[in-house]
Amino acid sequence: MNTKTVLIILAIMIGIIMIFGFKVMSPGNNSSVNEISLSTQPDPLQPGPATFMIDVKDKSGKPVDNAKVFFDLNMTNMNMGTQRGDAVAQGNGLYSAMGRITMRGPWRVSTKITMPDGNIENRDFIVNVL
Repeated sequence: MNTKTVLIILAIMIGIIMIFGFKVMSPGNNSSVNEISLSTQPDPLQPGPATFMIDVKDKSGKPVDNAKVFFDLNMTNMNMGTQRGDAVAQGNGLYSAMGRITMRGPWRVSTKITMPDGNIENRDFIVNVL
């Protein structure tokens, strides 16, 4: 192989790497740009019934209505069973879910949010029950 052929192959490989690198770094490929937060009532959490408020905003910070919000609630360090269900839309991007905390310690609230455009966002929150 002569030097000219090697240089052409090298230039093609660099071009392909740059194209793939640009696609990976492009913000349009990042599905985790929506803002999703969790608050609880009571705050701080205590054993007993609890309300989990999931606040869903789009990438520009506007509330997202018409999303489908599913949640799992379980203790992280002991099997206390998993509570599952759909959160109920409250308007202005807020969704509420009810659960029962059975003991003190760390609990995980896992959410699966199907946005109105069909994109799915998954977020896990760890809450400490006092």
